[in-house]
Amino acid sequence: MNVRFIIVGDRSRINQGARMHSATESIKVKATPEQTWQVLTDLNRLPEWYVPAQRIKILTTGPVREGWQFVLAVKTLSGIVLDALGAVKEFDPQARVITWRGQARGIAGDSRWHVVPTEDGYAQINHTFQGKGWLMFLSQKLGRNRMTVRKRLLNLKNLVELETRKM
Repeated sequence: MNVRFIIVGDRSRINQGARMHSATESIKVKATPEQTWQVLTDLNRLPEWYVPAQRIKILTTGPVREGWQFVLAVKTLSGIVLDALGAVKEFDPQARVITWRGQARGIAGDSRWHVVPTEDGYAQINHTFQGKGWLMFLSQKLGRNRMTVRKRLLNLKNLVELETRKM
């Protein structure tokens, strides 16, 4: 396990040679792919379901698109809240794929989401979180990366299904 980070003043940068950790999970949602995509891509709502988000500050005006930026306050295992600079790096409404990259002190990673139709007309959400840094290393060692991905999926599923019932 060779994870390196560089402290510069009171900020850290993730070393490009640091080991990448990832977790991938899927969940079926009792909503259409379109309904699911609509909730997923309303990034203003991330704190409602995206563990460990506490709040969001939008930096880019207009609709979500590649390059769209935000700051997400995320709570660490120790309870410290860090501001993570996020940017959408992939946005394909036709394929229903969105990936955003976030970076905060001690962690940098990508959250990739793909909404696909199921045979019965519902949606399946595939989510991969891939990251590096000392916080990611610690989280991986504690088995929390996969647990966090599962929690995000379950939270999103519950929110989408709740929104669908309101319609």
